[in-house]
Amino acid sequence: MTRLGEETTAVVALETVQGAERVAAPARDRCSVTVLAGPASGALVGMKGDSLTVGRGAECDLCIDDPGLSRKQVRVSRRGGACWVEDLGSRNGTLVDGERLQAPLLVHDGARVHIGQDTVLRIGLHDELEDEAQRRLYDSAVRDSLTHLYNRRYLDERLHAEVAYSVRHRAPLSLIIIDIDHFKRVNDTLGHLAGDAVLRLTAAVLVRMVRTEDLVARWGGEEFVVLARGSGLRNAHILADRMRRNIEQMDIPWEGKMHHITVSMGISCVDGPENRVEPAALVAAADGALFEAKRSGRNRVISAGA
Repeated sequence: MTRLGEETTAVVALETVQGAERVAAPARDRCSVTVLAGPASGALVGMKGDSLTVGRGAECDLCIDDPGLSRKQVRVSRRGGACWVEDLGSRNGTLVDGERLQAPLLVHDGARVHIGQDTVLRIGLHDELEDEAQRRLYDSAVRDSLTHLYNRRYLDERLHAEVAYSVRHRAPLSLIIIDIDHFKRVNDTLGHLAGDAVLRLTAAVLVRMVRTEDLVARWGGEEFVVLARGSGLRNAHILADRMRRNIEQMDIPWEGKMHHITVSMGISCVDGPENRVEPAALVAAADGALFEAKRSGRNRVISAGA
């Protein structure tokens, strides 16, 4: 026979177990890779399917321009809620927490993966809420809060990596600087809220018109930058003029009226047999071309050296 006290204890224990089941911690079944060191330092890539590949090849989910990497270096995969790392037959091998990887390895949250010459990855395991929080934190560090384009800091890091990639592979890279004409006039006549709307709409046009492999960033104020990988001066000029015409035709509704703006653009390019240029020189050349576009009447595209 069960005494009253024992019965009460049993009921409380049962309710505690059931309550524990109701508030059990969610499964940490999301996986991400963060670049702690190397050419793509700061990058965060989440696993969209069941695996994620890292390497020097453009076909990888995380492409890093480290000369010590193979085209396909390593695969991070998810199996039954656990995370595994596998070397893909790379020429220089893969280290996980200091140990050379010989076979697919089950890894813990925070495991560090050393690949190539300088690249260090961190494996992160998250539940759904943690994954979303980490993504928001990353976006706040690399995105402009107004336009949601990449910010100046991220652009500076990517510019060095893209120039290095262009030089190493003898592939063209074009840089386009876009400046909104008479933007101060917009703020002075319509107000700063209208100016913010103009910046957001301009950013949306730029993003809509570039390719997946191109990068659009807010340079600062009313200036934007597009990095066009694999585009020589001629193709970059065609793209820039198409963007210029679309922005010119863009309707900006404000206080019951439609308004319009124009932009001026300057382009520089890494190309040719030598294909060597410093990032600062590439920016200076595009900036000089932009100055010439504004000096010669605005609402036009000028290419450096053309």
